[in-house]
Amino acid sequence: MTEAAVSPVDLAMRLRADTPGVETVIHLNAAGAGLPARPVTETVIAHLREEARIGPHWAAEAARPALDATRRAAALLFGVAPRQVAFAETATRLWAQAMRSLAMPRGARLLVSRSEWAGNILNLLQRSRDDGLSVEVIPVGADGVIDAAALGAMIDERVALIAVSAVATAFGKRQPVAAIGALPRPDHALFFLDASQVMGRFPFMWETARADVMVTPSRKWLRGPRGQAIGVFSERALQAMAEPAGLDQRGAPWTGPRTYAPREGADRFESYEFSVAGRLGLGAAITYALDAGIAGIAAVIDDRLRLAHARLAAIDGVIVHEAIASAPAFLTFTPPAPVAVGLVDTLRRAGIAIATVGLDYARWELRARGLSEVLRIAPHAYASADDIERFAAIVAAEVAC
Repeated sequence: MTEAAVSPVDLAMRLRADTPGVETVIHLNAAGAGLPARPVTETVIAHLREEARIGPHWAAEAARPALDATRRAAALLFGVAPRQVAFAETATRLWAQAMRSLAMPRGARLLVSRSEWAGNILNLLQRSRDDGLSVEVIPVGADGVIDAAALGAMIDERVALIAVSAVATAFGKRQPVAAIGALPRPDHALFFLDASQVMGRFPFMWETARADVMVTPSRKWLRGPRGQAIGVFSERALQAMAEPAGLDQRGAPWTGPRTYAPREGADRFESYEFSVAGRLGLGAAITYALDAGIAGIAAVIDDRLRLAHARLAAIDGVIVHEAIASAPAFLTFTPPAPVAVGLVDTLRRAGIAIATVGLDYARWELRARGLSEVLRIAPHAYASADDIERFAAIVAAEVAC
């Protein structure tokens, strides 16, 4: 079944029917971790049972064709060759390994968006301290969107890396990644794109941004298992990067008594030890999303967000931080101060999951906007209009108290 074969209403019904979790929770936090579809959970459990039946090593060997198919599915999702795909347990680890594999002379400049993922910023700060590098924040406009022209004016021969999140964790508006990827830059200056909040949320492929490194976790909009992530590397990046700082026999086979050979593809960043069940679950999640049609999924989510935006904006004292006309990935909002303290817990008691994003995750972004935290609502296509109405009714009731 493809997106052309079903209406948005039918697609939403299909996804909801395939998601057992909707029977127990109103889940509006796909930007944190989406509810898995039934085929994903069944795939993970089936492999765990196989490990119990014949042992982990034999089960992994038997799963080799399915693991290879997962790599091909990830390559299809991003629109790259399988050799450009790497897997790891977290997107941050892949991002950091790639960054650490780049040679950077003392005084090199690292240009980073203020809304970059916290883990990525921490790794840049660590390396800047260790190697004498300069971390510089990319200018944004009044709307919080990166000023691509201003960024272009910052780029010179000293720039070694440009780091941007396609969508921040604390602000749902999309950044102009195509314009950023098209900016002239030195051959040694690589563009790192954290795609965590766009992969599975929007039709988005490597060609859109032409980034040198792209990463995403499994657990968000793709609805895969936790502890799985995908990295995609341009051929330029693979040629520019030295061997990873931490090696094992998966990424660098031991070829002689005192020799080893790092793999030429992105799999040089992979580890021998990983959850086979989780990796297969990731493959099932990608296949499910591609089969359903990501453009169709995005259309349903956009419809849910329009409803949520209308309801929240109608509540006196609630500030919604994204304009719905900008087609955001999700919404963030701030209720009146007395309500904000307990609202997430109130919703949780009602069986409704949203998220709080605070300074630990988005210090630069929030401080620049005069905030210490925001609340985030991120419905997936399995969330119904009734789910949104129930959420909004509780927020309105709490604010009215």
